[in-house]
Amino acid sequence: MNVKMTLEKQIIDDEARIFISGNIDEDSDFSEIMELGVKKYVFDFAKVTMLNSCGIREWILLIDKLGENANIRYKNCPQIVIEQMGMVYGFIKKEARIESFYAPYFCSDCDEEQKILLEAKDIKDQKAPSVNCKKCGMEMEFDEIEEQYFSFMKNMEW
Repeated sequence: MNVKMTLEKQIIDDEARIFISGNIDEDSDFSEIMELGVKKYVFDFAKVTMLNSCGIREWILLIDKLGENANIRYKNCPQIVIEQMGMVYGFIKKEARIESFYAPYFCSDCDEEQKILLEAKDIKDQKAPSVNCKKCGMEMEFDEIEEQYFSFMKNMEW
């Protein structure tokens, strides 16, 4: 099912908070972001459901148009966004900040995968923090290769 991307924008002082919902694909239009005329952007990806190669191209064009002086922060990034950050050059600017993102964990007691919201500041040496299962309380295991999943962080200036 194709869920058209929508943007909800909030301007607070000189900062634009942009909540992205739906699919980032060939039909995505980010032109209204360029019209905001601010230098600080907070992108919230919590409701992004899909991201394809054409959407990645449109995103990179947006980031390039915002320019080097733009202050960009990312919040609530789902796994599909994190994976692109690690694989696609230009998806995220070196100066940008990831504040929070979802990571896959697995509970062997419940036999269940959970997406856990993590704060970037809690990742040390590309190691996933310890997380307990919301269902049974037992410690969960990180369900990806840490070095690959957290690779987006090593290219960022901290």
